[in-house]
Amino acid sequence: MKTLVFELLRPNTKNYMVYVNALFLLGLLSVGYVSALAVVMAYFIESIILGVFNAVKMGFSTSYANRTEGGGSANYSLILFFCFHYGFFIAIQSIFVFSFFEMEGGLFKEPFALIQNYSDLLKLEGMWLLIASIVFTNLLAFVMNFLAEKRYTEFTANELMSKPYLRIFVQQFVVILSGFFLVFLKAGMIAAVLLILFRLALDLFLIGLRENTEALDRFASWYAEKNSQMSFEKIKKQLLLFSE
Repeated sequence: MKTLVFELLRPNTKNYMVYVNALFLLGLLSVGYVSALAVVMAYFIESIILGVFNAVKMGFSTSYANRTEGGGSANYSLILFFCFHYGFFIAIQSIFVFSFFEMEGGLFKEPFALIQNYSDLLKLEGMWLLIASIVFTNLLAFVMNFLAEKRYTEFTANELMSKPYLRIFVQQFVVILSGFFLVFLKAGMIAAVLLILFRLALDLFLIGLRENTEALDRFASWYAEKNSQMSFEKIKKQLLLFSE
């Protein structure tokens, strides 16, 4: 298992941009160009960015299914349902996060004032640069992986619809954990660095599973041994979907 982890985290031509982005963020943080709060909240805003890209991926998969099946049977209304459902999911999480950070310098006066709170977030120093970095990283992955390797032929829109939720849940949990350091311990730098390092490890893990067939098979086999209720092929399929 240790060897597998090393393979997933080792720098290579597939994951070097993830390392570059993490170093870029750490550099901005170290020179004081962005605040720790801005870094933590930028990763929270990434939830929205991931949802937008996932809706676009669902559109490509739906279009491909209509072309190959010849009759246009795949329904684009599923994308609209995803946007509504995911938007509601993000809104509920936003209220919780804004409530949690309400005491941080009085930044958020009212947790339910979502538009005003997001507007205040965008005014944080360096926030637009952080968002641009996140958008660029996700756009690069979308073009180089999903489009270039035609991954829209491997997953249906229905499968892609459920993909972001687990990842977002994990990500928001870490944001709240980082917020604990920021709000209660007043250790903003520690909070931001921990969040950047966690996201670096998560992205490397997902890229490693997606690009390294041997690592994917070994991890799926290891997990299948721990969970006899799921078959190797089912676990492998879920891991590929999660890493997309």
